Amino acid sequence: MESSSEKVAAESSRRAGGFTAEDVAVGSLRLSEKNPTDIVKQFQRNSQDVGSPEVQIALLTRRLEILTSHFSKYPKDNHSRKGMLDIISRRKQMLRYLKHEDVARYRNTISALGLRK
Repeated sequence: MESSSEKVAAESSRRAGGFTAEDVAVGSLRLSEKNPTDIVKQFQRNSQDVGSPEVQIALLTRRLEILTSHFSKYPKDNHSRKGMLDIISRRKQMLRYLKHEDVARYRNTISALGLRK
């Protein structure tokens, strides 16, 4: 059983856009198996980078994979589905921005994530 401090830490991690071990345990997907810091390290442009479009797209893709496995278990969860559509929209905007700014980085990102574009 989790202590109250662990619950608070998990909740603050979720609010900050992070993920907990429970989220990762939901499915065995490609990005879902990785820690968010591993994803940031894989897609960052330099050692201080945590917010470039590539990193944000990778983290959004990870969250979508977790939600996809959630919906296979709970197909009638329409409230989470609305959140998923918001995440899809945000990722689409980021991809559009990246394509406009630098096509080579865009192509590298979608190929690394296995997105169909």
